[in-house]
Amino acid sequence: MSRKIKQFLMLAALVAVTSVALADPPARVGRVTVTEGRVTMLVNGEEESGNLMNWPVTSENHLTTASGARAEFRVGSAAIRLDGDTDIEVQELDDDRLVLRLNYGSAAVRVRDPGMLNEFEFLTPQARVTLTEPGSFRVDTERAPDTSVVNVFAGNIRVEGAGTMLTARAGKRVEVRGDDIFTALARRDDFDNWVSGRDRRDEGMVASRYVPADMTGYEDLDNYGNWVEDREYGTVWFPRAVPVGWAPYRDGRWVWISPWGWTWVDNSPWGYAPFHYGRWVVVSGRWCWTPGRVVGRPVWSPALVGWVGGNNWSVSFGSGRSSPAVGWYPLNPRDPYVPAYRMSADFERRLAWNHRTNDRWRERYQDRDHDGRRDGVTALPSDQFGRGRHIPVTNGARVTPQDVRNVPIMTAPPVLASSLQRPQRQDPLPNREERFNRDRDDRFNRDRGQDRRAERQEQQRQPLLQTQPQVQQPQQVTAQPQPQPRQNWTRTDNDDRDNWRGRNSREEPRRSGIITAPQQQSQFQVAPPQVQQQPQPQPQPQPQPQPQPVEQPRHGRFFGGGEREDRGRREAPQMQVSPARPAQMSPPAQQAQPQPQPQPQVQAQQPQPQPQQHQQQQQQRRDSRERAQERQDNDGNRR
Repeated sequence: MSRKIKQFLMLAALVAVTSVALADPPARVGRVTVTEGRVTMLVNGEEESGNLMNWPVTSENHLTTASGARAEFRVGSAAIRLDGDTDIEVQELDDDRLVLRLNYGSAAVRVRDPGMLNEFEFLTPQARVTLTEPGSFRVDTERAPDTSVVNVFAGNIRVEGAGTMLTARAGKRVEVRGDDIFTALARRDDFDNWVSGRDRRDEGMVASRYVPADMTGYEDLDNYGNWVEDREYGTVWFPRAVPVGWAPYRDGRWVWISPWGWTWVDNSPWGYAPFHYGRWVVVSGRWCWTPGRVVGRPVWSPALVGWVGGNNWSVSFGSGRSSPAVGWYPLNPRDPYVPAYRMSADFERRLAWNHRTNDRWRERYQDRDHDGRRDGVTALPSDQFGRGRHIPVTNGARVTPQDVRNVPIMTAPPVLASSLQRPQRQDPLPNREERFNRDRDDRFNRDRGQDRRAERQEQQRQPLLQTQPQVQQPQQVTAQPQPQPRQNWTRTDNDDRDNWRGRNSREEPRRSGIITAPQQQSQFQVAPPQVQQQPQPQPQPQPQPQPQPVEQPRHGRFFGGGEREDRGRREAPQMQVSPARPAQMSPPAQQAQPQPQPQPQVQAQQPQPQPQQHQQQQQQRRDSRERAQERQDNDGNRR
């Protein structure tokens, strides 16, 4: 018993941990590094274009290049380059998986970190590509119909497609075409030369000594700054060629990206890793970035800043008038990061920055003003955070030390109101609609983007309508001879057919006004004319299923009130007449008897339903009595 209890507790703990982990945002995020020509990106269901440098890349993002354009994005040390006329989808990007799908076009992949081999997967409509060792390869998809081509330039890859799997080394070419797979020698073109030039820039990077390989965006630090060893902070990085009065998070834009919220996108070509990892400090009067200790895979953050201001804090923005403002400042190694998004306790511990710990640094820190809080605050009018998803900060106000003296602290900026509604997903390439009419299993989805619910409902109703003749054209019903309905009866019955949906199934036969042929029974379905639609008492044809001649009814006789009421009771609960009734050749008054204006209570009467067989017997007896009475009346008229 104790063993079962332990197993149950372990299972419950596992479920609890799993549910909590599902609430954590991704700790690994990619970065757009290069765009040449027209490149678009689908983010949160909206298409982004223009300057996409330093834009975060995460799951469910689409990158699309126009003809002649090129692009590059990175995830840690992995680089993915796109040629013109290409669309690639980031299906999964989190701590454990990196799954890319090339819908069409050409893409080159370079993976340097051996720890990423088990996490990486590259998909096409025809093949699946994985790596067995670090290397580089290129994939071309749909350049020829239903064909994927893989060229291996370094390392080993595994290709699965056409019902088989094979391994290819550097210098080989694998072509998957329908149900066939071929191998040949690898080929190169101008796009491969551009990719090789990008790879040479990554050789011999000094930054790889001070930051982990999983830190996205470190590859540009050597070209735009210097690494310096500091006694208190360890190795720090100083940016070069920054203007006077520059401060971190002052030249860029705030962009609302789910699930994090307000995310910083910097305008500097090196402005990715220093704004999503580490901390900023002032050393010798200059801003520098300290990456912290290299401990495992770092956790990505949308912006490592503290927030100040609100309605009780006003700043002058150059117009001569002060207005409520929201400001932010870069966090220093002593400042904790307070995220505005949901996370678990374990994720928060991973997010805590690991600075250099020594007692001397802690003692001297209190005597030195290295946080830069006085000179690092940047502010904008508070109402700008509710206007849209993009907030440029190129003209942000630099707050003076006097303004910062009594500034109130904020936990987070205002939440964008429109973020509560998920935008409609749009097709990033409307001119290439055929590419997106396939699902992820490459099955053609003909209903994509079209609302066909009305057509399906019409198809479901079609068998029912085919069993009923059209009221407007009663002459088309040739299965059994029947009386020709009058024009006013046809109009009344047509009005009822337009409103037949949603009514009680017991009332449908009474309101149809037509003769139907059920599929499982040979009986006929008969319905009397609507009582509320007859403006005056006049002869009305009462259809019966007997095949006998039809003539106009006489106008001199009417059924008595008792007989009319008895007919209403008989026809309301059961509208099906037994086929065993013998055909009568009596005068046509039996077929269509003139009736006075029925009273509303006739329709309102709803007797309790009886078994079908018993009701049919009662109908036969009543019909026999009625026919006998009518024959007597007819004989009296002849004499």
